Amino acid sequence: MNDLIDFAELKAAGLLPSPTRDTLELMQLCQSGDDDTGPLLDRIADVPALDYAVRALAGQNGREGTLAEALNTVGAFPTSQLALALDLLHQHRRGACADFNYTRYWSHAFAMACAAQALTSEMPVASGPELFCQGLLAGIGSLGLANARPRSYAKLLRDCREAPVSTLLRRESALYGYSHLSMGAALLRSWRLGHIYSDAVLCQEAPHMATDRHTRHLARLLQLASCMAGLYLAQPGERKALVAEMAATSSRLQLDTRVLLDIVDVANGNWRQWCNALDLQEHLPLAMQTAPVATIPTTAAAAA
Repeated sequence: MNDLIDFAELKAAGLLPSPTRDTLELMQLCQSGDDDTGPLLDRIADVPALDYAVRALAGQNGREGTLAEALNTVGAFPTSQLALALDLLHQHRRGACADFNYTRYWSHAFAMACAAQALTSEMPVASGPELFCQGLLAGIGSLGLANARPRSYAKLLRDCREAPVSTLLRRESALYGYSHLSMGAALLRSWRLGHIYSDAVLCQEAPHMATDRHTRHLARLLQLASCMAGLYLAQPGERKALVAEMAATSSRLQLDTRVLLDIVDVANGNWRQWCNALDLQEHLPLAMQTAPVATIPTTAAAAA
């Protein structure tokens, strides 16, 4: 059977992750550049998960502040990415791909988001909110393949369970014509999230392949953020190898080890708060003491 993917055909058939109509309209409002933010604020306020996320990303947790102030801090474009990610989370908490762990996927996505945001202090490629959102959607290609080819991708994941990522990427490309990285880049381009971002996602396993300096730096940040996220989700026996990988990656970036460990701790604490708030509790082996966070709605209202 031919499993090669025709992106345009699958997108037209609704077989790839995509925002709902309401979220698409909200994203268009975010990207309109309109000085009157009233309609956008009303739409955000109508989506409890998005309202929470914008305020949390603006640092309003437990402090006074208006939604308008939070939106101004985060920015309209990252807010559009937040709306998209939360919509996809609502739609794809489970799915048809038997060997694709949806809860783990979303836990990793938020771990990577928190890691990317925390790395801003040492790698100021973009603002903290921007990098959070870019880390959040950097792995979306895996979800795309699970959606597009649920049966064959389940088998491929089983076959590659103990294999390095490079093997999985080669096998995906041979079977589908897309790896999870090239599928992610294609999805980001289809949502008009910027060519630098999509190119960085494509190159995150090989940042030296990026064609310009900005994209290369973002790809390196995403690579390190992915290492950190993998560490958070790892079982005890897996951590030694992941720490070594993270140390090797950070040394190429000339990051001080002690500074990096502080960043790891900060991002881990932030990630656990997001997981608590979004009810992503299944994979949290690295326990930390964090302030309790009320679970926020991610049902019908969050899909808007």
